[in-house]
Formats: sequence, C-alpha cells, structure tokens
Amino acid sequence: MSYRSSLFGLFNAPRVGLAAVAVAVAALLAACSPDGGQNAVQAEAYSDHVASAPAPAATPARMTAKMARMETAPAAFAVAAAGGGPGRAAATDQRFLAISHRMQIEAPAADLADLWSAVKSRCEALDCYVETSDLRRETPQSSAEALLTMRVAAQDFAALTEALGTGSRVLNHQTSTEDKSFEVVDVEAQIKNRTEYRDSLRALLLEKNVKRTLQDLMAIRDMLSQVQAEIDAASSRRALLERDTAKQLVHMRFQPTRAIVSSGSYSPWQQTWQHSWDGLTRSMQSLILTAAQSLPWLLALALVVLLPLRFAIKRWMRRSAARAQVAHKADTKS
Repeated sequence: MSYRSSLFGLFNAPRVGLAAVAVAVAALLAACSPDGGQNAVQAEAYSDHVASAPAPAATPARMTAKMARMETAPAAFAVAAAGGGPGRAAATDQRFLAISHRMQIEAPAADLADLWSAVKSRCEALDCYVETSDLRRETPQSSAEALLTMRVAAQDFAALTEALGTGSRVLNHQTSTEDKSFEVVDVEAQIKNRTEYRDSLRALLLEKNVKRTLQDLMAIRDMLSQVQAEIDAASSRRALLERDTAKQLVHMRFQPTRAIVSSGSYSPWQQTWQHSWDGLTRSMQSLILTAAQSLPWLLALALVVLLPLRFAIKRWMRRSAARAQVAHKADTKS
C-alpha cells in the first residue's frame, strides 16, 4: 500500500480527530525523510502538546471509565508479581519461613524456678523477646511447672538453648516450618497496586483544568477511603507475616524430674492388691472429707430440729403426767 493511499484512508477514517491525523502524518513524514530523527522529535512534541491541552468537563460516565482504567493499569503489576510468571520467580528467591519449636524440658523440682529464670534472662540479653511466661511453684496439692513462649532470631536460637545447662534434659523437641514466601509476595504486590491506585485517585482529585460535580467529587473520595482501608488491611497482614518470619517461635515447657521406683519382678496379683488398696484408701479419704464437710450442717440441723423436738417431747410428758395425776385423785375420791 502506498503512502498516498494510506493518507487518503486515514483522512477518510470515521471518528478520527485532527490531532490524531496530524500525529500520523508527522510520523509518516519522519519515516520517509532523511532527517527522520528531527521530524520524529517534532511529532512527539506535538503529540505531548495535544495531550496536555485542557480537557472538557468530565461527565460521570467518563470519570467512572477513567477511574476504571486507572485501577486496571496498576493491576498489571499484581498479575505479573503474583501470577506465577518470571517476576514471581525472581521475587521468591528470598524465602520467608515461619519456624516454630516446641520443647519439653525436665529438671529437678528444686532447680525448676532457677532454670526458668535463667532462660528468660538469656532471651532478654539476645535478639529475642518473651511473649508469655508462667511459673507455678510446688505445693502439697500440685507439682511445679513453668512455661515460656519466646520469639528469637535464627542466629540466636543456639545461644538461647545453651541456657538450659547440663542439669536439665530435653525430653521432646518438635520443629515445624511453614513457607510463606508466596503469601508475602502477594501481600506486597497488593500494597503496591492499591498504593498506585490511591495516588492516581489523588491526582485525579487535584486536577484543576477539569470541572466536576459534587457527586463526582464524593465518588472519588469514597473510592479513596475504600482503597486506603484495603492498604491498611494489607499492611497489617504484612506486619503479621513479618512477625512470623523474622523470628522463630520457641515454646518451652518445664516439668520436674520424675522419680522411678523399681518394683522388682512383675506380678499381676501384686498389682491387683496394690490397686485395690489404693482404691480403698481413696474411698476412706473421700468418706472422711465428706464427714468433715457435713459436720457443720449436722450441728445446724441439731439446733434447728432436735432442740424444738426435745422441748415438745418434755411438754407432752408433763401434760401426760398431769392428766394421770388428776385421774388418780378422781379415783381416790370415789
């Protein structure tokens, strides 16, 4: 197709403005002339001049379409970063792992409180902080027990466990790892996407060369509030992910050492009699406790019921004696 026919078709194309025609002519001339670079620069400058010309007043439909385009443009980054393409592969080279440790530690009952305090002090001296702590000392009714929940940097975990010393023994140590790299990438992409959209809405709201109605301004402000709320929610989620992945969760449970008594050879009858005796002992203990708890109520019952009953019986006996005496005197006179 020749240049003449291209220009003819371009001028006869429907719904094409003079600015688009001028830009197309300048581009064709730049491609054909020897001094194409200078003409291309002039065409680009003219295009920028046309684009920066004052626009007519935006109708609600035009403004809604523009806001939709503004929201779609930054969304391309989110698709590229979270859609599993090359951008995501590069972003997930840094892995974000949520590592947690659960440890069950046994120590002598007399040293349990000191061990708990030593581990807590060591945590405060390292890149570590204590989330929860609980210490219950030994009583006649319950044994001693202690708990510690900490978050420690990965490089300081070994130094933290060194505070256990040689007097304690780790009975159980469970480690779990959860990879949250993709979740971090998705949240960061969402924050970037919504931030760019918010900035675009602010620029749209501050445009001076466009006349808008109060309804248009309120629609932009409502969208700004919604986008800012989404950014705040995503930022809170990112802070939680940072807490889970920046430091390792360590949960320690301290318990006293259990004494193991050797009973010699196993005998089923001996175990049966032992269990029977234990059951009888528990029953006697329950009976004694029940009697001791019921004694005050029995005394109250005696005061409320037995004393009035005693007085009533004595009164009835006196009346019976009086009637018998009267009957005896009557018999004597007759």
